[in-house]
Amino acid sequence: NDTWHLQNIELYPQAQINIFNMWGTTVFQSTGYNEEWEGTYTNGNPLPIGTYYYIISLNNSNNTILTGPITILK
Repeated sequence: NDTWHLQNIELYPQAQINIFNMWGTTVFQSTGYNEEWEGTYTNGNPLPIGTYYYIISLNNSNNTILTGPITILK
């Protein structure tokens, strides 16, 4: 199984990671990123094939926010 690897995220231990489905429902959230996301709901159940959207707030001095799509294929 593949995971979503966020390069250098360990440099931002207070980062907020949120992933939403197309209706805006949060399917995953994390403060810090100690375990890579496996395309599952927060409760561990697998998500269906589709495009999801992420917002990453690095909580750094510049208040950097990263956004974009991520697609699950099986």
